[in-house]
Amino acid sequence: MQLASDPLSGIGNTDLYSDGSRLDDQRVGAAVAYKPLIGPWRSRLAPLGAGFEVFDAELIGVVEALEWALAENLRGPIRVFLDAQAAIGRLQHTQPGPGQALALRAHDLAKELQATGRRVTICWVPGHKGVPGNEEADKAAKKAAGKPRTGKYSGISLAHAQRACTEAYRAARANWLAAKLAKRAQRASQAYYPPRGWKLDPMLANTPKHLARRYYQFKTGHAPIGAYLHRIKARDFPNCLGCSRGTETVRHLLTNCRQWCHQREKLYAGLAEAGVKALQDSEQCPEARLFQDPKATTALLAFIGAIREREDNQQAWEQAYKTDNWGIEALDEGEREGEG
Repeated sequence: MQLASDPLSGIGNTDLYSDGSRLDDQRVGAAVAYKPLIGPWRSRLAPLGAGFEVFDAELIGVVEALEWALAENLRGPIRVFLDAQAAIGRLQHTQPGPGQALALRAHDLAKELQATGRRVTICWVPGHKGVPGNEEADKAAKKAAGKPRTGKYSGISLAHAQRACTEAYRAARANWLAAKLAKRAQRASQAYYPPRGWKLDPMLANTPKHLARRYYQFKTGHAPIGAYLHRIKARDFPNCLGCSRGTETVRHLLTNCRQWCHQREKLYAGLAEAGVKALQDSEQCPEARLFQDPKATTALLAFIGAIREREDNQQAWEQAYKTDNWGIEALDEGEREGEG
């Protein structure tokens, strides 16, 4: 069994077209269409029910085509056309995974045909491009999907089980996130947009851990700044220590804190270069939009890294100041005790 480099060329071949289809109610079907030299198109249907994927149906279509060629002793060479590149890729190997049993069956059938001098070639054909055989197979597959499942293909496929597990996992994560957000205050919920997907941003994956940690603190509203520190009672007031102009929130740092004017100019330039919409005063939570947009990640990391560096320097100075004062206070206390 081989792939065709030019599937639409060649004379004297027996061409069979296979396809798979799934209806809105999740029932799946496979079919094969064949046009003999004399007479109308013929088809072979394989109703699969709701336990298979279209990927499986495409493979089953190939198996059905080869079984048909053997059963009716169709003359060779045999060419099977399908429009599913994933199925064609699966037929190129028999390694463990979804579709393995069908790939093995197709290889065995191809060997039987080749033993009788009928070479088998698997050909890709573009779908829905007006190719008569492909259109006939498509109609037959839809018809097969609407029929009751037969005993030949029962149970569920590995591909179907994997999809069901993936969907259940995604639903569980979405429900967990919705429940967590529902417990937050309205303002906090509005300030965080759930991610469009669950994959880690590649930029953050390659970011130093300390900076990535601070990025996520800003994104989730847990950055060690005035508003959050006041909320967890780590500071007596929420005001911004850098500019003394209101509450120190993520939005405040991104839009109007005087302490970070220079860093903010670089942030805005980076956002513009990345094609990210500028912050608008009319937006209720512009920070949520920025942290949801992967295009803004680089500029945000640079901004957070810059203010973190200055914050660390400030914290180091404050710690040194406290250490010095502690020494003086200890000396004063000792002198007072000596006087007593």
